[in-house]
Amino acid sequence: MTDPLSDLLEMVHARSAISGRMIAGGEWARRFANLNAIKFCAAIEGKAWWFMEGMAEPLRFEAGDILVMNGTRPLILASTPGLIRDAENTPLFRDEAGIYRLGRGEDFIMLGGAVTVDERRQPLLLAGLPPVLVVSSAANEASTLGWLLKQLLSELELQGRPGHTIVIAELAQLLFVKTLRAYLMHAPGNDGGWLKGLGDKKLAPALSRMHSEPARNWNLEELAQAAGMPRTSFAVRFRRIMGIPPLTYLTTWRMHIAERDLRTGASIAEIAEAVGYKSESAFSHAFKRIIGVAPGRCRWQQTFGETRLPLPHAEARPFRVVA
Repeated sequence: MTDPLSDLLEMVHARSAISGRMIAGGEWARRFANLNAIKFCAAIEGKAWWFMEGMAEPLRFEAGDILVMNGTRPLILASTPGLIRDAENTPLFRDEAGIYRLGRGEDFIMLGGAVTVDERRQPLLLAGLPPVLVVSSAANEASTLGWLLKQLLSELELQGRPGHTIVIAELAQLLFVKTLRAYLMHAPGNDGGWLKGLGDKKLAPALSRMHSEPARNWNLEELAQAAGMPRTSFAVRFRRIMGIPPLTYLTTWRMHIAERDLRTGASIAEIAEAVGYKSESAFSHAFKRIIGVAPGRCRWQQTFGETRLPLPHAEARPFRVVA
């Protein structure tokens, strides 16, 4: 059985990296307006408040909480809710130790990071995430995430140790994936983005089978049986959570595999067969419909220019707190 989340992260070449630590004190507020990129931040000590457009009111950001943003809306952090309204994207001061500072004092400490992905496939992951997801310090997985944060801080404070660069990179990657896993284990069906479907207990077995054998001629009855659901109920649930019908998802995933494999030098006929098409013309038609260009043209663009790849997704909702 293939793990769809691992499949997705490998497809987009997602790699997490630590941006640095931020220490804030006194009265402070800042708007973090870095858009079109996946960012995450973890509260290490103290507390603050966070807010994003679409929320009814600010929420507390306490030690052990982790936020992951998909880059569609600015994030505002502040020492008190009353300062959020006037928060600006002011430059951050960085001290001699490389630590970013806001205000005066050390009331709040945060660790920040970013996730880089293949630019062409960035929409694939961004569309899967809600604008912001939160895994709180009260979540069942919080102890593991807390241990990872402690290890990261230890490595950042003692960077002279051999291999620290690799250790920090691997810990940051593990922190990001573990945070996504914690979210998927609790995300409700009405949350924004389609990634939540990978953790849905009903849909996960069917998604795993599609990812395990993308070339197989799956039908709705077989996928519903894998999910342990009646055919109609499965189709309705899949579309509600994932935003598209099951077989449309399968076709779309096949085309992303095909686009990736075009870089290997394989012929269009070989790729068509590998993703379940007996007819090269049928494959080319599906590829152009999903990706937006013909397979041959896509190969040319990969050599001489870039193209961003779309994926239909569910209507975005503001955020989800996993507690």
